[in-house]
Amino acid sequence: MFVSVKLSGPNWQKDYGTGDRWKMAENKGKVYLVGAGPGDPELITQKGLRCIQRAEVIVYDYLASNTLLNEAPVHAELIYAGKRSGKHHMSQEDIQMLLIEKAKEGKQVVRLKGGDPFIFGRGGEEALALVKAGIAFEIVPGISSAYSVPAYGGIPVTHRGISAEVHFITGHEEGDGGKVDYKRLAGYSGTLVFLMSIRRIGSICRALIEGGKDKETPAAVIQEGTTGLQKKVTGTLETIDAICEEKGICPPGILVIGDVVSLEKELDWKKEGVLTGKKVILTGTKEMARRQRESLAGTGAEVREISLIYTQASRKDLLKNVFTELTRAKWILFTSRNGVRLFFECMKKEAIDYRCLLDKKFGVVGPGTGEALKANGFYPDFMPEEYTVGHLTKGLCEMVGPSDEVFVFRASGGSKSLNECFDEAGVHYCDLAAYRTQIDWRRQDILVREMKSSDALVFASGSAVHAFGEMKVDVPDFTRVICIGPETAKQAEAAGIKVSAVASEYTAEGVTHCLCQQNYEE
Repeated sequence: MFVSVKLSGPNWQKDYGTGDRWKMAENKGKVYLVGAGPGDPELITQKGLRCIQRAEVIVYDYLASNTLLNEAPVHAELIYAGKRSGKHHMSQEDIQMLLIEKAKEGKQVVRLKGGDPFIFGRGGEEALALVKAGIAFEIVPGISSAYSVPAYGGIPVTHRGISAEVHFITGHEEGDGGKVDYKRLAGYSGTLVFLMSIRRIGSICRALIEGGKDKETPAAVIQEGTTGLQKKVTGTLETIDAICEEKGICPPGILVIGDVVSLEKELDWKKEGVLTGKKVILTGTKEMARRQRESLAGTGAEVREISLIYTQASRKDLLKNVFTELTRAKWILFTSRNGVRLFFECMKKEAIDYRCLLDKKFGVVGPGTGEALKANGFYPDFMPEEYTVGHLTKGLCEMVGPSDEVFVFRASGGSKSLNECFDEAGVHYCDLAAYRTQIDWRRQDILVREMKSSDALVFASGSAVHAFGEMKVDVPDFTRVICIGPETAKQAEAAGIKVSAVASEYTAEGVTHCLCQQNYEE
């Protein structure tokens, strides 16, 4: 795809005769060149994460984890730049012009790059383009794959008595420093780390051997390092290319050459889990996806958080009016963690004293919602044994008195079974559509790319199923579809999605257990 950006507007001037800098009379926009780290989303810096959470525009690369995009504000514009070896979605020049244009609009722009932007990331080129344009910018360094990926493979790039120096080299022959001098590299006694090198392993190793490097020098290749899809092979300078071909190693990955590779057997700390090598896509809200990822942490899975939905509070005046009548309620009912969160956020915004809740009883649909309630200093008085709205409603009907009023704080378009059950039982209730669930259309193209190699797709709500259906994305035959409960599964099947399994416990932990029980070879 070719993207052409026209720079225009009253603030821009350019002296075409002398090639002077782009000039802007007044510009409040700023660009942050942020290193996303090597692949594991937890390896981003605190400052980098904060930049993402405050961004108005994010221009991201292929190697930047899509999970990090889940931290972006719902209003932020997400622009895919590609920049994958051999496949560029946008040219470097187009990217630079795009950054300038967005900053010119007064936006806070994050350029999210895999690894560190100044280590073979062309961050210097982008920074120079911003300088020339008169755009304010900051560099936010990231953890580079040059040393972190070997570390995840049990290989220290330096080690006392073995290697006192390390050299980072681009795997592209046309690297920034010109043609690589392999004869000079062959003479180094330290560690050689070639980034973006998978497609050229054979030619690199041959050139080093021809330059005088011992063909028995230990070598390792690590594919998709620091992620749940990490693969590592070892050999020698002479054999590593054939081993990679035999094992099906493909980009992205790095080549490590040197005696430090011999330490990998003793230092190989990254153990395989039940789901190692499996890519799991989470589609729920940001909060639910984060909770599921935490639950999956020990399984070895490569988790991609792609929240297809987000919640939006109802009109401020509607909520304010409802809270003024809260004194009438005997019971307050929550059907989701989002409902709990928005309830207490609204109370704080409206400066409503928590003491008005001291005589209230709380009902929650399940343990996740209960934990959210506890986090705000209140404990549920009722939670059904089966975590569904139907069981919550039926159980509550047996507990409320004839004059008790139930205050239901939930999303618009919630299950009608609640209304039917309360109406039939003669329960007095106020069903407040406190928030709406919206489709996050920004995630559609991300979902399309990720689904092509997904092992499992998780639905934690009917709303996520609806969003997936609206985006019209195909589910590959090899992808297992897991639903958090029977109601969600029913909606998935109604949408034409073949459900592989339903969690027996309708929680994030239940979904994890269900994922671990699947046979992904079928």
